[in-house]
Amino acid sequence: MKNTCKIITITGPSASGKSMLAKKLSAVLGRNKCVVLCQDDYYKDWSHLPKHKRKQINFDDANSFDIKLLSKHLVQLKHGKVIKIPKYCFKQSKRLSVLSTQHSAQYIIIEGLMPVLSKELRRLSNYSIYVDIDSATGLARRLKRDVANRGETVESVRKRYFEHVLPMQKKYVEKQKRWADLVIDGRETLTRGEIRKIVRKIEGRG
Repeated sequence: MKNTCKIITITGPSASGKSMLAKKLSAVLGRNKCVVLCQDDYYKDWSHLPKHKRKQINFDDANSFDIKLLSKHLVQLKHGKVIKIPKYCFKQSKRLSVLSTQHSAQYIIIEGLMPVLSKELRRLSNYSIYVDIDSATGLARRLKRDVANRGETVESVRKRYFEHVLPMQKKYVEKQKRWADLVIDGRETLTRGEIRKIVRKIEGRG
């Protein structure tokens, strides 16, 4: 099948607004033309470990992601094939047994911490966006999100942020800025007009 779809990668620090940007781009590009993937669903399967051991894993380390599976799925989508996407549960810190079926589309949007860290993933990407944010705002957003939705406490969020998130951000996440076609400020709310400008850049990229 002729390769006709474009892969858009959205990366940046934790809680910078990557998933929100993905939703806004999908809305302007046309939801019927887009597939939005979250790299968080491609964490390696740690279900064989007890829960207290899984909670100790550094999920901000590049080695925590199943890059091989993500690359395979992106190649399949790029060639019009159907994939079976895993689902990761943050409260249980493991991959669930259920898989979701996903067909290809004109645009594949993949958002996450490290969607262009590997050479293979960069090769697959047609347009890359880096959403930047300062650590103070990132921590504030993590506290609000993880306590409300991921079964964490204020203490556990702070501990993970300073021991895992920031060190891995400097080691892995921030280096992806050099490969970005566009860098935006995650503290700012983009208007629909600004989103349309980004879409025009994406559509103009081969």
